[in-house]
Amino acid sequence: MSQRIDALAQRFIDALHTLEQGSGRDAEALAKLFSQDATLTNSTLEIRQQQVRGREQIMGFWVNYRSTLANAHSHFHHITLSDKAAGLFWTTTGAEVNGQPVNYHGATLLEFDDQGLISFFCGYYDTRELTVKAEADKDN
Repeated sequence: MSQRIDALAQRFIDALHTLEQGSGRDAEALAKLFSQDATLTNSTLEIRQQQVRGREQIMGFWVNYRSTLANAHSHFHHITLSDKAAGLFWTTTGAEVNGQPVNYHGATLLEFDDQGLISFFCGYYDTRELTVKAEADKDN
């Protein structure tokens, strides 16, 4: 069973790398890895008490991710597996569209349904790594 989950996690990683190296148009392929009723959240959305639901909104999330991080690459350095989930530990480096450097790390939980689609995504990271930079930009 863990080989199947490992392959599904790798499929997500590959699609994310394609998006990071390509354009927002590649978000559709990434969104197709999610079930129609999937839920996506992350540390920033949690602070805002928001979630992204459904494949169409999830595609919009990934389009926004790509347009914000114009030159970024996520390195996945550890993966943990269970019967229906994968934990991905990563570091993302590069630059935002405005040229500001990006370097933050975190973990992502992917839960899969019986069809092998992502039913739940939660990204955990230290929002201060992004907030401090955003506040400094506002002061300039």
